Amino acid sequence: MNSLSIRDIAKMAGVSVTTVSRVLNGYPDVSTSTKERVQQVMKDCDYQPNNAARNLKRTHSNAVGLLMEGSATPFITDLSDILEEEINMHGYTLIPHRVMNGVDGVDTAVQLVMEKRLQGLIICGGYFIHSLEQLQRLPVPTVFCTTTLTGIDYAAYSSVHVDDRRAAAEAVNYLCSIGHRDIAILGGIEHDQGGVSSQRLHGYCDALNKNGIGFDPNFVRYCGLFTMQRGFETTCKLLSSQRRPTAIFCVADELAVGACKAIFHAGLRIPQDISVMGYDGTEITRFYEPSICTVRQPKEKIAKKTVEVLISLIEKKGPNQHVIFPTEIVTGGSCASPKND
Repeated sequence: MNSLSIRDIAKMAGVSVTTVSRVLNGYPDVSTSTKERVQQVMKDCDYQPNNAARNLKRTHSNAVGLLMEGSATPFITDLSDILEEEINMHGYTLIPHRVMNGVDGVDTAVQLVMEKRLQGLIICGGYFIHSLEQLQRLPVPTVFCTTTLTGIDYAAYSSVHVDDRRAAAEAVNYLCSIGHRDIAILGGIEHDQGGVSSQRLHGYCDALNKNGIGFDPNFVRYCGLFTMQRGFETTCKLLSSQRRPTAIFCVADELAVGACKAIFHAGLRIPQDISVMGYDGTEITRFYEPSICTVRQPKEKIAKKTVEVLISLIEKKGPNQHVIFPTEIVTGGSCASPKND
């Protein structure tokens, strides 16, 4: 029985690995019945936790976790590189971890903290929608980077991000200002209730309303993942519908590249037949032909401020903070006024 692992104990007790870790380390947020069940399983199996597990609570490292959820976009990749550089400058090590879609982000975060003995967490991505109760399970200082949480007291957590709703509205307003009225949007997850995809969709709707343009549900298409392939496939379906847009706003640059490919594949021209607007301001938009108009996020400022806020929390130098950076529209060859037929 000495070969049993913590995962074996979790399976036999009918709980998560995270719960077993919290029982081993004496965390108070485990119910009495659950704690007793886990302890009974360990007793029955004569399970002896190893030194690392027993000393987990008392041992500290200089590691900080980076939890990333959603598509591995170039923007997130570039951001993580800057985060790592900044963390290292403060004498800490960054441990990145990607969360697959459908996996509970808080459970993963708690487990990562326990296994790696982290002193802080950066949660990066657009789909972390959690309650205050869930947030309180996070055992170390945490900063949400590139996203914020809806309906949660700002005093309960920290965030560094842009105003996605406002930025999307500005992008669509730009398209309207050059004459477009039939504007489609390539979004992310259809039932996203508070992540960046949802915020950018709200911004799209805000701009339509501001410019007196009726909402057409046929112009709203969801790609799921922020990938060029999904952008291509979704745009192909959009272009095969009865009503064709004169412009497409994409909530990520990768979707915009895929959309451009689909437009060319359909024998159409950019921007003469259809204009394309991206979001993020990644390098690919500058080197694509034609260059793609996009909403640029200041990733260097976001990364540096995220680390600054986290270090302040770890060293108990200040309260939770919320920082919002402005975006800017970078014009390119992919947008022009619609032609008059």
